[in-house]
Amino acid sequence: MEIKIQQNVRLASFTTYGTGGVARYFAIVKTWQEIYHLREFAKSKNVPYLIMGGGSNILFSDEGYPGLIILNQMDKLVLKDKSTIVESGANVMKLILIAAKHNLGGISGLANLPGTVGGAIYGNAGIPGIYIGDILVNATILPENASKPIVVKPDYFKFGYRKSYAKETRDIILAATLKLKNIPEDITKNEVKSIIQMRKEKQPIGRSCGSFFKNPKEFPSAGWLIDQAGCKGMQVGDAIVSDKHANFIMNTGNATSSDIINLAKQVHQKVEEKFNIELIPEVQIIPAIKW
Repeated sequence: MEIKIQQNVRLASFTTYGTGGVARYFAIVKTWQEIYHLREFAKSKNVPYLIMGGGSNILFSDEGYPGLIILNQMDKLVLKDKSTIVESGANVMKLILIAAKHNLGGISGLANLPGTVGGAIYGNAGIPGIYIGDILVNATILPENASKPIVVKPDYFKFGYRKSYAKETRDIILAATLKLKNIPEDITKNEVKSIIQMRKEKQPIGRSCGSFFKNPKEFPSAGWLIDQAGCKGMQVGDAIVSDKHANFIMNTGNATSSDIINLAKQVHQKVEEKFNIELIPEVQIIPAIKW
């Protein structure tokens, strides 16, 4: 199997933040077999590997990534009765709109999520009332030391707020079966328009990863805490805490990943000093940092 593996590819082009250094190796995949062979390639080179999708919830350091980045573009989907079988690289919004054309819905709450189905399962994306873990029937994964995929049930992922067991393993999510509902297309489209409009009113538009920090348990939202700690408008380089929604750290120009991380650290410190609450990043920072 011949797979094009590039070297020294700039990662900023593949993330919504538009920041990050270069990956030592980089490849785009359309099949799970390609993922398997690339994983073996990384092992043979003794380098780490990372699967990424839409790049909407990831922040690479300015130093880049020392191993192999695998860009998942597996995006086939099949609609069956009240469910869909969809590959993990499919865009969530695209899935919603295609399903709507067949009068299938019930997942409008995931509208306007910029990421992929695999990424959504990895982080149990969603809003109160509809998380992707709630509609998962089963998933096809490639376990770390396996040569063939297996199918697992939802309880395998131990879903929680912004988390799944996939974050603790090296399993690769390949596809998922999601349960849908018979809903007329016009109703779904109106719901989607309403959700998008609501987010436009409450959230800033521009380069970001969405909400930077998770909402703490049994406390007000992270955005409220950041606002009350006086962080709105704080800035490092071209990275700035949004005046519209304090939990959004925006790249307003030529911010670097270091600018964004340093600003996030300042926000983290101010909230901890004022409320004695430690905010946990929702965005995946590569490599992980110490707070």
